[in-house]
Amino acid sequence: MMEVFKYWLLSSVDDDEVYELEIVRKFKSHNVIKERVELYKDFTINLLHYIYESYLGSEFIKTEHDQRGHFTWAYGKVLEEFEDEGIDFYNNDDLFEYFYVYFKDQFYDMKKIEDFKYYHKFWLDIFDLSKNKQRKKFEVLLQIYEIFDESLIPNPTTSLMLI
Repeated sequence: MMEVFKYWLLSSVDDDEVYELEIVRKFKSHNVIKERVELYKDFTINLLHYIYESYLGSEFIKTEHDQRGHFTWAYGKVLEEFEDEGIDFYNNDDLFEYFYVYFKDQFYDMKKIEDFKYYHKFWLDIFDLSKNKQRKKFEVLLQIYEIFDESLIPNPTTSLMLI
């Protein structure tokens, strides 16, 4: 199993910024495509929405089995939506595990779950390409981009090409 970079568990006290020129260079060296970043952001925000809106609380989702079941359901809903658009993320176990670890640590296991806006802002900041970024957020963006890219296989029944 892949090592998940747990940005959300790291202290940001010593986190320096990555400036625009360095961002452009790293994007080129990692073959980052802006349209894919937007696609991956949409996937992530949709997943967040399904998890947050359908969560009944720890009194109903008590065990890790319950948590994983709820997450798997929400993740499957997002996969279906993207498949309807001709985009297949089904065979990416690393992507599933990355998001499961994040939501387990930052959502299901929390004594007090933050407001939706907290999680939404976190992920919008990760995927934001319009400004300088904290280095750790930039590293998360590169990591999650690579994980998504591992399985980005357009559905051959459509003419959608993500190049």
